[in-house]
Amino acid sequence: MTPQRELIFRSFFEMDKHVSVDELYEIVRSIDRSIGYSTVWRNLKLICRVGLAQEVSIGDGITRYDRLTRIPHGHLFCLGCKKVVEFNADQIVGVLAQTAIENDFTNKGFKVEVQGFCGECRAKGSVDSSETESVS
Repeated sequence: MTPQRELIFRSFFEMDKHVSVDELYEIVRSIDRSIGYSTVWRNLKLICRVGLAQEVSIGDGITRYDRLTRIPHGHLFCLGCKKVVEFNADQIVGVLAQTAIENDFTNKGFKVEVQGFCGECRAKGSVDSSETESVS
C-alpha cells in the first residue's frame, strides 16, 4: 500500500457522498500534488473490483462511486440539481429476491434507482410541470 493509494482510499471512504473521479481527484490533489488523475481513477476501479464500492450513474454522463454497505439501499436522483439521496431498500430487495426465486433466477445483486425532481428544484419552479408527473 503506497502512501498515495492510502490517501485515495482514506479520502474516498471519509467522504459522505457519491463521488466522481474529478471530485476525489480535487480532494487528494489538494493534499498531495504528486497524485495524478489516472492514479485516482485506477484506484477507484480497484476499490470497485474488490467489492468495496460500485459505480453509480444518474444519466448525466458522470460516473460516481458509492461505498457498499451491509444495509441494502437505493438511490433517489434529482434530474435537476443532480442530488443523490440514499434510502433503506430492505423491503424492496426482499421483494426482488423473492421474485427472482419464483422465476428460477439466480440473482447476483440489485440496484434500486429512482429518477425525478427533489422538492427544492420543484419549489424553484425550474422544472416544467410535465416533467414532474409520476411514472408507474
